[in-house]
Amino acid sequence: MKPPSPPPAAPCSDRLAAVLARLHQVAARHPAVAERQLLALETQLQAQGHTAAALDTLAQRFRLLERSGRALALRDTLLAAARQAEAAALPAQAAQMAEALGRIAYQQGLYLEATEQWSRALDRAEAAGATREGVAARIGLGQIHYAMGAWTTGLRFHRDALARLGPQGDSYLAAKVALNIGVGHFESGQLEDAERHFAHGLAAARRGGHREFEAEAHWHLARAALARGQLPWATADCRLALGLAARLGHHWLEAAASRTWTEIALARGDEAGAVRSTLHGLALAERIQSRPQQSQAHRQLAQLLEQQGDLRGALAHLWRHVALQAEVERQTPTGPTGPNTLYAAPEPGEPAEARPRTLSPSAR
Repeated sequence: MKPPSPPPAAPCSDRLAAVLARLHQVAARHPAVAERQLLALETQLQAQGHTAAALDTLAQRFRLLERSGRALALRDTLLAAARQAEAAALPAQAAQMAEALGRIAYQQGLYLEATEQWSRALDRAEAAGATREGVAARIGLGQIHYAMGAWTTGLRFHRDALARLGPQGDSYLAAKVALNIGVGHFESGQLEDAERHFAHGLAAARRGGHREFEAEAHWHLARAALARGQLPWATADCRLALGLAARLGHHWLEAAASRTWTEIALARGDEAGAVRSTLHGLALAERIQSRPQQSQAHRQLAQLLEQQGDLRGALAHLWRHVALQAEVERQTPTGPTGPNTLYAAPEPGEPAEARPRTLSPSAR
């Protein structure tokens, strides 16, 4: 079995790279230990004046906390670190901080803020010649277009990210971009292409030991199987996704897979199981303060309770869905937001209006 690949940060020295790679492996089995060691290392590097190395370490700590739905706790730290990187003229580290802040904003459904952060990340990455950060920013910007229903435009960003990634052998980003391209094809009704890219994402995730992307790939494969009416395959893949997400503490993905499990339960005629799954997904979405996930869970509950004749309960969830959806739409870009925003108009045939959706955690 191959060891996990090095973390996606780009440390500024071989020694730091080796330390971060070791902590990345420790995190797979002992995340709390790795978190404490990363924080201690980051504090030490800051005290010694090694700003770039400290910020690289913070970027890895962010990814570790993000997996367990605790990334929001680092928002203020990341904002301060972004200012520090700008003041120290460290564009690669500034790109890392902006990319992380974009992922936090996206998780919460703050799409305008996510667009601004990912655009800033792309600018700084281009200035630094930092391919990895540029690819990650392009993936995020493509995801924003997906959230608006502009599938073709989002796919352009993701294909551009794939082309720039090239033959680097970076399994982390290879898995991430493959899953995002698959989502674009899936939402465009191109199931065969979607499944092919989901399989590529799964292979890259397994190659690098990226369990979060392995879990996400199984979730997407479950959705594709369900769309084809292949209930046994959908059940098996969704069960794998839920189990992996729960073991990783990946609350965002577990909430998303819970919605798919609700659809599977309904297809099997298990209404009680569908309600339990949706309530579980809602609790997870509330824990990580994800407005889009909460909105979708409330909508599912409204439909389920209406079918059961509980009109008062259904109406309460429907109003909550409407309120949350309005919050998300207020935060969705509908055009250029500034000189650095890489907003592209939808392709002909794509919706002109924003239609916020929650599609894939791999942008985060």
